[in-house]
Amino acid sequence: MDTLIFSQAAVFHLQQLANHLHYHTGTRHKLSTTQGIINLLIAGASSHAPDVKRCYTAFAMELNERQLNALAGQGIHIDPSDILHPKSAQQAG
Repeated sequence: MDTLIFSQAAVFHLQQLANHLHYHTGTRHKLSTTQGIINLLIAGASSHAPDVKRCYTAFAMELNERQLNALAGQGIHIDPSDILHPKSAQQAG
């Protein structure tokens, strides 16, 4: 498994995401391993808590195309258009 490399800002948002998820679920995610990051992102993407969604979105906005492709290779598909214009907001409007 390749090592995922993120900017300092992206790592900050990952840490915030991990903290908020721990608060809501009691589960800790290890940010020092690729699998820990993947599990964190899966949990963040599936959470309905507004603060978790905010942290997940902030992290996703920091990613470049290479990072998005690396995550897609690990099974995490982040679509920037969904982040900027969530489907639920489009359907409501």
